[in-house]
Amino acid sequence: MEATKKPSPAEIEEELDEALKATFPASDPVAVGEISGTEPDRPLHRRPAKLDTSLAKELARNLAKRVRR
Repeated sequence: MEATKKPSPAEIEEELDEALKATFPASDPVAVGEISGTEPDRPLHRRPAKLDTSLAKELARNLAKRVRR
């Protein structure tokens, strides 16, 4: 098993400075580690599912009835 090198205090300080620069707004937790979230939720070539407009209209009518009561 290969031992991992412990980072020096200067290296830790540099990583912390970079993490603080990558964190916005200040209320967010510090972004230490690799950047994530660069991939889309679905492949770009795949289109979203078609909306069933008749079902959406029916649900809207049912909701409107409940709100009026």
